[in-house]
Amino acid sequence: MYLRRYRPADPRLGRHVQHDPRSLRYAHGVLPKSAIRSVDWARRVPIFDQGDLGSCTGNAAAGLAGTDSQARAGLTSVTVGSDVLPVDEDFAVRLYELATGLDEFDGQYPPTDTGSSGIGAAKALVKLGLATKYSHAFSLTALQSALQSGPVMAGTVWLNSMFDTDRDGYVIVDRTSGEAGGHEYVISAYDAARQAYRLDNSWGTSWGVRGSAWYRQTDLQWLLSQDGDVTVPAWATAPAPTPPPTPTPAADPRLVEALALMQAWAADNNIVNGA
Repeated sequence: MYLRRYRPADPRLGRHVQHDPRSLRYAHGVLPKSAIRSVDWARRVPIFDQGDLGSCTGNAAAGLAGTDSQARAGLTSVTVGSDVLPVDEDFAVRLYELATGLDEFDGQYPPTDTGSSGIGAAKALVKLGLATKYSHAFSLTALQSALQSGPVMAGTVWLNSMFDTDRDGYVIVDRTSGEAGGHEYVISAYDAARQAYRLDNSWGTSWGVRGSAWYRQTDLQWLLSQDGDVTVPAWATAPAPTPPPTPTPAADPRLVEALALMQAWAADNNIVNGA
């Protein structure tokens, strides 16, 4: 087990590194290059704002739940036990709280804002019954393949330059700017022509372009090489309702009456079994 706890310069950067060698058994598959297309998965919930809480892993998991995928439409509410909860910032914090108890790091929120990992957040989705399992994309081609079926959750180092975006809406990834901490976010789109990936952040709509921004492929590939990880939940879907039984047609009363008359006539004439 490889664990790395960042000491973030910004309290919002609550993602830590948890790489479990057992994850290698759950690698996401790679599609043929000819099957890779541009995708843009619609988000059905607003961009969240985690404030000064290091709940980025929970926010990313909640953002995934609220975004369309091939398996189902994005959820605006979820049922947990007997409660129906909106998929909002409060729910994201609930996922974060659960993740801090499921990861391998010491401490739990509350009372302490310890941060968590992508694996911890994925385990929280499974714990609540929203996902059945999860896999991991260990290469850029695996990430592109996973995006063909839905959004993913990515965790990477966050550099000091990355708090800003350029005039074209790309995150500024200056590799010499130094580490600010670790961060988790949703990747919900891939533009094959531009070789770019859209991330949906959890810092409100004032960041980036209404809360989202783009990565150039070369920048994302480098970030993932720096202890990055990509987690791909398999969503639980409600079973199809059992169709009601086909009702037996009601007997025609005229046929019932005719049968009774025939049976009475047969009895009067000592006719048995058609003899």
